Amino acid sequence: MVELEKKLNKLEIYCHNLKSGLEVCSNNVMTNKSSLSLVQRVKFGEEDKVIEHFLVMVSEARSSVRILSRSMTLQLRQIGSKVYDRIALLLQPYEIKISISRNPRGLLVYLEALLNKAFYDDFESIGYQKSSCNQILNPIDRCESNFGLYNRLKDLTWEEVLSKGTRFYSEEFSKFCDRKMSEIVAMLGWNRAWPEPLLQAFFGASKAVWLVHLLANSLHPTLPIFRVDKEMKFDSIYMEDMGADKAKKLVPNMVRIMVTPGFYVYDNVVKCKVLCRYNNNIGINNYEGLITPSPT
Repeated sequence: MVELEKKLNKLEIYCHNLKSGLEVCSNNVMTNKSSLSLVQRVKFGEEDKVIEHFLVMVSEARSSVRILSRSMTLQLRQIGSKVYDRIALLLQPYEIKISISRNPRGLLVYLEALLNKAFYDDFESIGYQKSSCNQILNPIDRCESNFGLYNRLKDLTWEEVLSKGTRFYSEEFSKFCDRKMSEIVAMLGWNRAWPEPLLQAFFGASKAVWLVHLLANSLHPTLPIFRVDKEMKFDSIYMEDMGADKAKKLVPNMVRIMVTPGFYVYDNVVKCKVLCRYNNNIGINNYEGLITPSPT
């Protein structure tokens, strides 16, 4: 009985210590949760203003890439069939056939899809570079830095770039332009010098996409990008069918090709833009001539 009483006393002390340890642990968890909540949603400046700038810039980036696509399409008639054949090859996995003579609008939107794919590759990475490290660890300081860069570059003009070059205004932006130019040239097999109107269109698209990246990283957590792949089931909550105006009686079934990516903006979403296959007996190839870019 004496031995049992000693063991019960030890057990009571052990349980008391365990309870005290759990209370300390619980308090630490609550403290950590509070800290995590601060990390998960850092209020920087006027958050609504940053989001407003972001939404405007996403729209501007989409328009700028479309202008670049139009400029490149006009150049295709002058540089021969090599680049055109390369575009046709890039579209083969999507089972898309193009004709610059019969359906120039179709070529325009498909080229736009390829350009957006190139421009937004590595968008999630720090500074648009894979495996790169944060130079600023404090999230508030990082948001302020990115928003400051946005304000510094948003009014940059083509004339200023011609005069002093992109590196004078931002080394990171200059490196981004160089990388994307090289990627697009390699993707399309474009081996001719670009005329100034085409270079200006490229600058406009590069600048707009880079500013979208800066604004997405002017909030903490950053505003995530999302993409959809071919044959993914169409979801009107997250996707906008660019052929809807010409296919009012058809029901979009699955994605044929993504034209522009989308973004999550906290509790809201900027829809990605896609071209679809439809639930209809009409073959999609016979319908391609009716698919034109959305006016928005």
